[in-house]
Amino acid sequence: MKYFSISKLISFLFLSFLILANLYLAITTREKMQVYQSNPPFLRFDFTDSYLEDRSSQIFHLVDGKLDSTWKKLRNSPQQADFDLELRLTHTLQEKIYVPRKWKAVQVIACSKNAPPLELSLILRESINVDKESRLPKDQIVKRVTLDFRNSEKETIQITENFTNVPQTDYPKGIFIWSVQGSFEQVGPEVCLREIQLVE
Repeated sequence: MKYFSISKLISFLFLSFLILANLYLAITTREKMQVYQSNPPFLRFDFTDSYLEDRSSQIFHLVDGKLDSTWKKLRNSPQQADFDLELRLTHTLQEKIYVPRKWKAVQVIACSKNAPPLELSLILRESINVDKESRLPKDQIVKRVTLDFRNSEKETIQITENFTNVPQTDYPKGIFIWSVQGSFEQVGPEVCLREIQLVE
């Protein structure tokens, strides 16, 4: 009789654990899906690996929408660029049609007016279906500019490119990812950026 009640208790606890685990999984998955819809997982590379010098210098800080988080160039890059950031898609899906977003500019916010000049390339990166194609996307450089922060911590690059609607069945043809590559000549804590964002 005692053995029977212990086995019932174990079965009840195991079943309760399974129900709670599934509930937790469902809730966290829903939250992650909401995050994905608002900010898809684009690529972000810090070729300097500056976070090895200062853990608070993370490349994703440049696209997190928070002006109190920063990225600093604290090491030299083995590449031509110090960083490569994919920002946003050129289109958004609305009722089975990819409709162009009305991006007007890219805004770059430095930590201070003491930040040195930033060489920045504005890029349209081909959007590819990685399930069907095993190749790297092609990049088209739209603009190369040198941003000087001596007069203002905020610099703006105008966007004039126009896009057309793309049927959902044609995805990813005609859809791109706005991206930037940047490099500073100097290294140090004053080589600091707060945010790089697209503005509608």
